[in-house]
Amino acid sequence: MTQLPRMKHMMNIRTLALITGMGLAAAACVDSTNVGDLNNASADALNAQYSRATNALLVRGLLNSTRGDASTDFRPLVFAATMGRDFYRLDNAENRYINNLVGAFAADPSDFIGGGGFTQFYVTIRAANTIINAIPNATGLSAAEVSATRGLTNLLKANAYYRALELRDSLGIALDVNHEITASPAEFVCKPNALAFISALLDTASTQLAAGGSEFPFSLPSGFTLNGDFSTPAAVRLVAQGLKGKVELYRGLSHQKPNAASLAAAVTAIDNSFASRTASMDKGVYNTYSTAAGETQNGLADANIYLNPAVKAGIDPLDKRNSKIFSVTPKTLFGVTGSEKSTVNDPTSLSDPIPILKNAELLLLRAQANIELNRLDLATLDINAVRVADGGLAPIAIPATKAEAITAVLYEKRYSLLGEGAQRLVDLRAYGRLNASAGPGTPGDIFQSALPIPKSQLDARNVTSITPACP
Repeated sequence: MTQLPRMKHMMNIRTLALITGMGLAAAACVDSTNVGDLNNASADALNAQYSRATNALLVRGLLNSTRGDASTDFRPLVFAATMGRDFYRLDNAENRYINNLVGAFAADPSDFIGGGGFTQFYVTIRAANTIINAIPNATGLSAAEVSATRGLTNLLKANAYYRALELRDSLGIALDVNHEITASPAEFVCKPNALAFISALLDTASTQLAAGGSEFPFSLPSGFTLNGDFSTPAAVRLVAQGLKGKVELYRGLSHQKPNAASLAAAVTAIDNSFASRTASMDKGVYNTYSTAAGETQNGLADANIYLNPAVKAGIDPLDKRNSKIFSVTPKTLFGVTGSEKSTVNDPTSLSDPIPILKNAELLLLRAQANIELNRLDLATLDINAVRVADGGLAPIAIPATKAEAITAVLYEKRYSLLGEGAQRLVDLRAYGRLNASAGPGTPGDIFQSALPIPKSQLDARNVTSITPACP
């Protein structure tokens, strides 16, 4: 390999082409008519020589791609938080942030909403597959270093699949995408089977990280040491176990194909993660951002984002997490009014990190699994650990019923994880609580629970709808 194009340019080409095997339209997918097929050229170069430096460069590109959901494309977080009744994005020039998410209209499958929460995740998956395909040709890396690289790559790949599935729910996602772009589009797989696939991929990542030696053959970004030290393969393996616990919980809560054994598996995986009732609730792995020249900024630092009134109305006045909420001059647009904002979205928060996974979430996920297993005493221990540390509130007594316990855990998740992902939407949907009690929308609100499959995906398959079978 005589020259490797810069990762930023490589990722732009892959983004526009969308990504081997997905079958998205690739018209006008080069930056210039004078530029050759850099994607294929780089693949050929990687097959000829995959060095230690190449490995570090590609991993850096993969890690940068994982930040894309809140930077190059912040729509997934905004869409999920809006559907989960936490956010309103009141943009005078774009009514679909309201009308298609908390309104009377079904979401538009075109690129704006249909592609939101979809395309960017497959950019990350493609970046991961590039490493997986080329690393067998690696030189200058030990067997342990190859295993460590594969483990981190598969962890980030699994997380990207999961994040795409959060927003598509029962519509499913495409999994078998590691093919040339000229191959037939991948089939969509139903949610339960997709979750099983993701869980198995996390098992693979855990096994590879366990064999990954004492250090990675590259440096990791500051988000891996910002709140706890996750700079070694052994420490990142704890993250893989935590993500597996999250996936197994929602396998157990599935309405399509419930898997009762997954609830116990969720508890076991989280027990084997970095979850701790005595550690900082913020301990975990983060995507980091910066305002420095050439750096990526936090895309959620957006003056147009307001809180749904239900957020302020639902919080205990004594809860320390009130510090995330502040009043502003009310704005009414497209039938809704926002009168509060959050520090999560403050325009001055361009450098604020966003968690990939943190301790508070792990404890509350384990509480959810234990609630389903009728271990309300154990669930209460985890709920109270977060409640006391994050909220400064008095512990609750063991709830008398499962329904009361679910209400308690959802309260803690809402305010400890506000604006950090799709957790609120996923939970309201899983528990059948995505209804008028979740918070206001606009008149005729249809309480949309999932984003549509992008029209470009339908067109690539010459169909008007996709309903994946779930054997």
